[in-house]
Amino acid sequence: MHQVPAARRDVRVIDPDQVCDATAVLAHGDRLQQSAAVLDALGDVNRLSILLALHHAGDLCVSDLAFAVRMSDSAVSHALRLLRAHGMVTAHRQGRLVRYRVAGELTTRLLDVVSEGVVGEVVLHAHAGAAAHRPEPA
Repeated sequence: MHQVPAARRDVRVIDPDQVCDATAVLAHGDRLQQSAAVLDALGDVNRLSILLALHHAGDLCVSDLAFAVRMSDSAVSHALRLLRAHGMVTAHRQGRLVRYRVAGELTTRLLDVVSEGVVGEVVLHAHAGAAAHRPEPA
């Protein structure tokens, strides 16, 4: 069944089956918007640094995260607000501290892909029982 809306059926297309397929994969506008927001957030080096730090080091508070990514606490807090608004990180209270972690399957999967080219082999001290991070070869 063709996905071309009735109002546009009189528009000439060259390859109707391919147009139908293209229309079908773009049918979920809300999901498309969310994915674009995630990709946009990843497009900023500071936000990407924050996400990679959280992805590999685990839950961190603002001050530790700011030290790791070489940004001010206020700049990290601002970036985290944006990332939370897009559902890319969550916050949880641990005593007096608020710790942040990566959230969302799309975010995690994209960070895995980016890590393959960016992180390389790193010994993670906080995870002493775990092996060094070794991305799978592409």
